Formats: sequence, structure tokens, C-alpha cells
Amino acid sequence: MKSLKNTTILITKPKESAEKYFFKLSNEGAKIIYFPTIKIVPKNESPELKFVINQFSVYDYMIFSSSNAVKVFKEIIKNRSIDLSKIKIAAIGEKTSEECYTNGFKVDIIPEEYSSKGLTIKFSKHNLIGKKIFIPCSSLTNEDLKLGLMELGAEVDLVHVYDVYPNDLSELANEYDEITKTLPDLFVFTSPSSFNSFVSLMRIDDVLIYFYKKIICAIGSTTEKAINNYGLNAQIVPNTFALSGIADSIIEYFN
Repeated sequence: MKSLKNTTILITKPKESAEKYFFKLSNEGAKIIYFPTIKIVPKNESPELKFVINQFSVYDYMIFSSSNAVKVFKEIIKNRSIDLSKIKIAAIGEKTSEECYTNGFKVDIIPEEYSSKGLTIKFSKHNLIGKKIFIPCSSLTNEDLKLGLMELGAEVDLVHVYDVYPNDLSELANEYDEITKTLPDLFVFTSPSSFNSFVSLMRIDDVLIYFYKKIICAIGSTTEKAINNYGLNAQIVPNTFALSGIADSIIEYFN
């Protein structure tokens, strides 16, 4: 295997939440820069959210499509009496499932493929005719999952409960300096917004020049598509769309 020694890898996640997934790369000699490009801002309660909370008992399923959605929803219900005993909870993947358990939510459904498409396939094995589903999510979330579930006969309420913004560069000054002095060899993007925010924070005018001869890893097909829209290719896309699959995929790429 080609050694990862002297290889600098940028991860667009906070060190405290992501480091445990990348020890393997550090042990192979890689230098890791953690550069969380996005921040999560809970939205003020909308009429749609109040409506859902007031009639929460009618829902058969709740779907978390990100770990951030889990944390924000936990805050939403913190001072409310919400009965979760009869609702089945689906998590889009491993990390989201872990966040559910951390916050006291029992997960009943995890798709084989960690994506909206994977969730739709998983739910196609259930009878959704007349079933009601609640999806708390980001304001950037597209409606692919909602439409897929509606085609299966479900009634779906998708409610934006948080916004995603580029992180404050003032809080990432040291990391920014490190990136500009030593341009990473490999970039790991964990969502479309993590890529878009990186381009914004680094003030990149021409992505084709900036990423020329660099290696790009996208956590899944949705992130890969966002990168492709810029005319770039992601050389690494883990089979498992989760942080836990990235390190092995990178090592396999260098093998």
C-alpha cells in the first residue's frame, strides 16, 4: 500500500464528533485537518411545526435524515409532553441512529443504503397506505424522500426545523491558515452543504484549478452529485454512506 505518511487530509466535520472515525488514517501516517464548514441554526417555530406537535399522536412514523435533525428535534420537545411510545422511528444511517440512541429515541428502521433512496426502498416493504409520516429536517432538504413515500401511499409532513449556514471563519482561523499554507492532498465532504460552504469560506473562484490533481471523497451519492455539478469528480465514494466507511475507503484507494 502507498503510505499515507505526509498526506494531508481535510475533513469537513468537527474534530470532537469525527475524530473516532479517522484514527485509522492517523495511524497510517496521515495528517488530519478538521474544518467544520457548516453551522446549524434552529428555526423559530413555524405554524407547520406547531401543527405537527399539536397532533403528534396521529403519526405512525418519524424519519430522521441527519444527526442534526435528531438534536434539534430533541430540543423542540424538551419542555413538552410528547408520547413517542407508539411511533416508529427511522434513521437514515449509522451516525444518525447513534444520535437517536444518545437522545433517547429508539430506532426501528435503518435502510441498507444510507440515503433517501435507501429509505424509500426500505419503506416500500411496509404497507404505507393511509400511514402518516413526519420528517423534521433542514431547510436545504429536497423533497425526493417525501415524494417517494407519497407514491407508496403515505401522508407526509416534511417540516424545516433548522437552517444550515457556512461556519464563522473567525472561529476557524488556525485551520484556515493551515489549509492555505499546506493545501490538503485529499478532501472529505460529508454533505452538499459542507462542499458549498467550503468553497465559500475559502473564497475559491475556480474550483477546477483549486482541486486540480487533488483527491475528493464524497460521503454518498447526493454529495457526489453536488460535487459533479461543479465539473469535478469524486474519486472516492464509500459503499457505506457513513463516516465509519470513509477511512477504509481511503485506505483501499491508496492500496
